[in-house]
Amino acid sequence: MRELVRLVQENGYIFAMSYLTLEVEIDHGKIVPKEPEKLPEKGNGLLTILQPVAPELAKLSQLEAFHALQKHLNLDEAKAQAWMDLIREARR
Repeated sequence: MRELVRLVQENGYIFAMSYLTLEVEIDHGKIVPKEPEKLPEKGNGLLTILQPVAPELAKLSQLEAFHALQKHLNLDEAKAQAWMDLIREARR
């Protein structure tokens, strides 16, 4: 998929940059594209790593997932309640 991103800066110049999303595998630190023919001969890029969800996290209930997130974010009861209120308000 090729997309075009445009950025208008304060000085009025428009910068255009295209991006290409490809499925790849990583094998011992080497990037192996599934469709190498779509890659340009030369170029620069950014790499986003998609981590699989740990099996034990995928089995959590919503409440267990919330408590795990609360622990990860180091929220005390008051901060957790304020966060839940904010989420509830945003859903309205």
